[in-house]
Amino acid sequence: MGSHNFNAMKVNVLRGQLVESLHHVMAVVVNEKGELIESYGDSQFLTFPRSAIKMLQALPLIESGAADHFHLTDKEICIACSSHHAEKKHTDVVQAWLSKISLNENALVCGAQKPVNEQAGQELIRSGLPATSIMNNCSGKHTGFLSTCLYLADSTQGYEKYNHPEQVRLRKVLTETMRIDHEKLAYGIDGCSIVTYATPLQNIAIGLSALLNPQETSARQIAAKRILKAVTSEPILLSGTGDFTSVVNEKTQGRSIVKIGAEGVFAGLIPAKGIAFALKAVDGAKRAAEFATTALLHKHGGLTEREYADLSAFTQPTISSWKGEVVGSISLSVS
Repeated sequence: MGSHNFNAMKVNVLRGQLVESLHHVMAVVVNEKGELIESYGDSQFLTFPRSAIKMLQALPLIESGAADHFHLTDKEICIACSSHHAEKKHTDVVQAWLSKISLNENALVCGAQKPVNEQAGQELIRSGLPATSIMNNCSGKHTGFLSTCLYLADSTQGYEKYNHPEQVRLRKVLTETMRIDHEKLAYGIDGCSIVTYATPLQNIAIGLSALLNPQETSARQIAAKRILKAVTSEPILLSGTGDFTSVVNEKTQGRSIVKIGAEGVFAGLIPAKGIAFALKAVDGAKRAAEFATTALLHKHGGLTEREYADLSAFTQPTISSWKGEVVGSISLSVS
């Protein structure tokens, strides 16, 4: 059906003409039916998807009726799918949403995190105040979990625990969308304290494809459309100013949707092409994962030539000295 390339993508970091560093990237591309189109390296490579599947984790929020009950907007749906950088535009949405459901940041178990955004981080230092859980990049996802629990009359205590009804719901959704039984998968604890499951890369891509062509129920079809609409209409909320995820989604006006995970994971969609993908830089390097993502998007029509040029900071990255002189480059090969 698809093309299997048993060699991983290689992201070469050159200083002058010499390869100084080398990153291996596994990647899988599937169609909207979840059928394999292309793979690099081991398509069954086992990894934690981490934040790359937040759009799937937001499905119960909508399917349960909680999103309608609390009159959630595109901004709130997007922040539920987000790994935000704690700029004011992000924390304001989370704060207002918590107020809407009559909770405060003490209900969040994701933990306090300094803002990812440099300017927001400097402002926090100047204020002399501590970092908060609302600033955590996963606070929107957690507010979504809390909203679902409240609507379904589940306790909000321990909502991150493996056997809590919210995590049981999430396993059911991930099992359906990824087509692999999450009750049988090994798991660990994510940085934000919820459970994350060791999943074959191909199944992560299949999970994303379920947003393009939901087969399970009409409720899933409605929820998937609503999520894609939200992340397309509010791209800056999906990560932050100048960040790869937000920039790609914004520049392409949602024709390409990418989502970062931790430790060199990316997943995404090219809706008009009916394509989903997942990739993992084996050594966890974000720079390699971003660059490989741009290569996949370009190859499969997710970036026009103009967009590819406009996104040169990501599509044709360079290595610079501290005074700004270009001293190297990054390239991709498969061998």
